[in-house]
Amino acid sequence: MNTKWMHHPTHGFRFSLTDGLAIVVCAAATYWGLGQMGSIAWLFPFVLGHFFLFCNVFRIPRRPELVWAGCFLGLATIGLIVEWPITSAMLAALPVTIAVLIYSVRLPTYHGVFSRKN
Repeated sequence: MNTKWMHHPTHGFRFSLTDGLAIVVCAAATYWGLGQMGSIAWLFPFVLGHFFLFCNVFRIPRRPELVWAGCFLGLATIGLIVEWPITSAMLAALPVTIAVLIYSVRLPTYHGVFSRKN
């Protein structure tokens, strides 16, 4: 059985029709959500953007991605307790995003954008 995906490159940036559809749906959900839910609707593009960044652009390993998710959930929880706007939790998560990306790009197994296939 062939376990390699024939339509996704093993190194570098990747984009598929499904990714494009997810972006369109996210844009519509955000537009609708801003009217119905307020600023919390910014979570849609924030989370999808990070997913796209981590899985399609930099293609980081699972563990650093889960570290980022845990940190973001912690920051969002703290934000709810102290009544921050959700956008403050998103801003607070950006240094974690940068740290995860720097860590992942420096790994010998890195295979995202600008990586060289050996």
